[in-house]
Amino acid sequence: MQGDGDTGTGADAAAVADLGSESARAVYRDLLRFGPRSRSELSQRLGLSAPTVTRVSRDLLERGLLHPLDIVQQAKGRPQEPLDVEENLGPRFIGVKVTADEVHAVVATVRANVLEELTLPLADTAPGTVQETILLAVEAMISAHPHVLGIGVGLGGLVAERRTVISAHLLGWREPVELAAALEARVQLPVVVENDLVAMVGGLHWFGMGRSYDSFAVLTVGAGVGIATVVGGRILRGRHHMAGLTGLLPIGAGPGGELVAVRDVASTQAVVRRAREQGVLGEGEGVEDLRALLATGHDGALAIAREMTRALALAAASLAAVVDPDAIVLGGENVDLLRAAAPAFEEMLRQGLTSDQQDLAIRTLSGDFDEWARGVAVIAVQEFVGVEP
Repeated sequence: MQGDGDTGTGADAAAVADLGSESARAVYRDLLRFGPRSRSELSQRLGLSAPTVTRVSRDLLERGLLHPLDIVQQAKGRPQEPLDVEENLGPRFIGVKVTADEVHAVVATVRANVLEELTLPLADTAPGTVQETILLAVEAMISAHPHVLGIGVGLGGLVAERRTVISAHLLGWREPVELAAALEARVQLPVVVENDLVAMVGGLHWFGMGRSYDSFAVLTVGAGVGIATVVGGRILRGRHHMAGLTGLLPIGAGPGGELVAVRDVASTQAVVRRAREQGVLGEGEGVEDLRALLATGHDGALAIAREMTRALALAAASLAAVVDPDAIVLGGENVDLLRAAAPAFEEMLRQGLTSDQQDLAIRTLSGDFDEWARGVAVIAVQEFVGVEP
C-alpha cells in the first residue's frame, strides 16, 4: 500500500485535531462545502465581523488547513484573495463499510475524494472478528497515509449516538456492541459509527449528486432494501432512528391478505428464492448466476428482474407521494438488476406520479462498495468540523 508521499509538508495531525472556536469551524465548513470565497464574502455569509474572519482565517492558514488562491482584481474596490481548504496536503479520513462477508475501507481527503481502498474478508460476523478485521484495515491505512484525523464505520443496523450498535440483523448481532469505544482504545483516534445507508446518503448530500437538490430520496437494493430521505438539509430519521431502514414498506397484499413488504420481493434472498421457485435458477445457484442469465437475455431471468423492478417502483412512488422530492437516487449492489429491466422502473414509477411531479429526476449510483465507504468517511469529516447528525 502506497502512502500520500508527504511526510511533513502538510498539516500536522496533532496540530489540527481541533479546529478551535465555532467561528473557525463555521469558516472552514463553508469553504469545505461550497468552495473558495474571499474574507469579505465569508463575513457576509456567516454573519461574522471582518476582524473575526481575518483572525480565524489567519490561524487556519498558519496551521495548513487553508490556502490562498490567486488574487482577483475587482472592477471596484480592493482586490480579493479567495481562500480554500487545503485538500491535497490536508487531513485524511478513513471510511469503513462492513458487510456480512467483508470489510471495505477507503482513505479519503477532507472532501471525501478517495485516495486508496482496501478490502479484507470476514472469517465470521462475531463482534470480535469484525472489530479485529476493521482494525487490520484501519491500521494498514494509518501507516501508509499521514494526517489521519478520524475514522467512520458503517454497517447495516441500528446505531445510537454514532457510537453503539444496538442491533445488526445481517451480522447476527442481537445485543448492543460498543464498537466505537473498542476501536478507539487501539487506534487512539476519534471513531464514529453509523448506519451504512444513512452515512452513504450523508456523503451524497455533502459532496455527491445530492448537492444539486433541495430534497432527495435514496432507494438501495441488495441483501436488504433501504430508503433514506433528505429534506431541508437533514436526513429524516424518525422516532426510533428507523425511518426507511427496515425494508418493511408495504407494496401489496399476499394471497391470504397479509401485507407484502418491499424486502419480501426485492432483497437478494427474495429474488434468488423466487428465481429458484420458477426454475430460473437451480438449487445452489445465486444472484451471480442470475446476472449471467440476464446478460444473455434469458426470458425467465428478465421476468424476475421486472418483478423486483415493479416492487421498487411501487416503493419509490410511495416516497414521491409522501415526500415529493426533487430526485430519486437508486443504488446498492443489485442496482444492475434494475438496469437489466430498464426502462421498466421509470415507466412504472411515473404512472404513480402526478402531472406536476413528472419532472422528478431519477439518478443511479454505480453500486460499488466504495460509494458506501466514501459516505462513511464523510461522517468522520462531519465529526471533525463539528456538524451534529
